[in-house]
Amino acid sequence: MGLFLVASNLRPALTSVSAVLGTIQQDLGLSGAVSGLLTTIPVLCMGVFALSAAWITERLGAERGVLWSVVLIGVATAGRLAGEELVVLFTATFLVGIGIAVAQSQLPTIVKGHFPQRVALVTGLYTLGINAGAALAAEATALLKGLLDGFWPGALASWSLLAVVAVAFWLPLVSGTRARDGSDAEGESTSLPWRSRRAWLVSLFFGAQSCIYYSCLMWLAPLYADRGLGEGQAATLLTVFTLVQLPASFFIPTLADRSEDRRPWLALTLIFNIFGLAAVALIPLAAPGAWAIALGIGTGGLFPLALTLPVDNATDAGEASQLTAMAFFVGYILSALGPLVTGGLHDVTGDYLVPFIALAMLGTATLAVSFWLHPSSRPTTQGR
Repeated sequence: MGLFLVASNLRPALTSVSAVLGTIQQDLGLSGAVSGLLTTIPVLCMGVFALSAAWITERLGAERGVLWSVVLIGVATAGRLAGEELVVLFTATFLVGIGIAVAQSQLPTIVKGHFPQRVALVTGLYTLGINAGAALAAEATALLKGLLDGFWPGALASWSLLAVVAVAFWLPLVSGTRARDGSDAEGESTSLPWRSRRAWLVSLFFGAQSCIYYSCLMWLAPLYADRGLGEGQAATLLTVFTLVQLPASFFIPTLADRSEDRRPWLALTLIFNIFGLAAVALIPLAAPGAWAIALGIGTGGLFPLALTLPVDNATDAGEASQLTAMAFFVGYILSALGPLVTGGLHDVTGDYLVPFIALAMLGTATLAVSFWLHPSSRPTTQGR
């Protein structure tokens, strides 16, 4: 329960903004590119500050590191109560990003330590927590704004209550734990495989799929609000997009786990993504719910599969850890550009056609790359 609740705090700061982005832009006079920073900043933090997780774990212990990360998320989210001040809004967004980065980088370590025989199952369960928090915030933020007479900063700040609940459940895990002795890590290699072509391939793949997800998360609701559906209906489509990810993120990896070669499943999820993105770009009002479902299946199933790639393409646990760190660092930094570039293309063209066609093309390129990601072709040396 603690893992599930902690994970549920890792996305509301992003999806809550998406649900009321139109109002935020209008009230603060933000362009599409500047608005994209509200998603870009946390995602960028996920890459940059992921490298600090090992240092924090060594000194505080993974459980305490997660505890203080969730506290930071809660305090920064509550700070959005003063979000009508632009400096406060972006400062809070930056601090939330740091908390998310450290917490989500430490969760795999905790899962491995507490559930060594059930890693896949528990990882799937906390992934459900991530998607559940995202879906709840996507749907309820607009409703909260209405209850607060249109006061969107209060609606955004209300998600700090999730952190309070998570901390209450997490505290028992912290008692009795201690920071690692620095000598425990002596001899462990922390260098990243920068010279490995395979590592770059995995990292770029991870970045591309995250770029698609965060761009949809940021701009799907604004697109449909711009098409005349209204903020409430557009937020509902965002909720559909996030809710469908719940079963997809659990069942697709479970099915893929039966085969060593995950490429058919990677291809299937990417095809769902490409189809959904093209449909949203070209015929958005033909069947909005169906397009949101297609994107939810695609992004929901693809993310956990992408998380398995460092393991599939490594020769041992140490190499897998290094490859994961590099994939997070490179991948999240690249994916942070997605919402920013999507917003910039909208500013230039005045429409969402070009941005979503560009995302569909990115999905097509990622599909081509996926055929190179067979575990049997992994390198035996870091330099290959």
